[in-house]
Amino acid sequence: MSLSLKTFAQTCGAAVLALALMLPASSAIAKTDLWPTLKQQTFGDRAIQADDGMVVLEAPSAIDDAALVPLTVRVPPHVKQNLKSLTLIIDNNPDPVIATLTFGPAAGVGGERSFSTRVRIEDFSHVRAILETEDGNLHMASKFVAAAGGCAAMMAKDPDAETVDLGKMIVKTFQPAVDSNPIWSGQVMIKHPNNNGMQLDINTAKPIPARFVREMTVKRGGELVFQMNSTFSISTNPNFRFTFGRGEDNDLDVTIVDTDQTVFAGHSDPAGS
Repeated sequence: MSLSLKTFAQTCGAAVLALALMLPASSAIAKTDLWPTLKQQTFGDRAIQADDGMVVLEAPSAIDDAALVPLTVRVPPHVKQNLKSLTLIIDNNPDPVIATLTFGPAAGVGGERSFSTRVRIEDFSHVRAILETEDGNLHMASKFVAAAGGCAAMMAKDPDAETVDLGKMIVKTFQPAVDSNPIWSGQVMIKHPNNNGMQLDINTAKPIPARFVREMTVKRGGELVFQMNSTFSISTNPNFRFTFGRGEDNDLDVTIVDTDQTVFAGHSDPAGS
């Protein structure tokens, strides 16, 4: 009996020691900085200038809903260069690169340029905006956002109801307050569930098949403002606000393609309507 107790004690001691040895490793894994790997995968060995004032990222400090987190990227007026691209990254999301915009000649120069949308955040994470200017340099702004559960949250609405009016799009343009400002604003809203394949049906508790907006092209008077590739981290019923350069024709034409290869098209209403 005593031998059995001794053996039991030795076994328990070994187990406790093993657990103690495992805890630091687990803690280290949980705190792993993913950014170096993401940077290498996305930009290779290119240098990125951080917090140099070329790009500003805005995100709320208090999050009510991790599935609807507003983000705004601003390029201050002192940046006079044309813009080549903008990449949005959420380090700890299942698919970290949430959107990449490639700008065209109608993106405009002068004044403040910006892009806004709403995103899902799955776990506490750094959010990053990496801007590429026409000289090929990369500039980054980042912010830590304390939000979790935005990607895998159960749908609060009936999935079938969310597909009613699928693809209905509203496109608006807004003139600047000062006529001399060469930068106008636009908005695109589309009715689309943007399901990511991780959400559960509120009726069946089964996963809802993924279907989300993967590409959007915005043109002003036939010239490209930007072309965006996006992932399932964009929130349900995507909403985008952005700037573009004033031209002779300031109407916007928008084409959106989702992962089912369905194409949706929209045209701007009169400015400010």
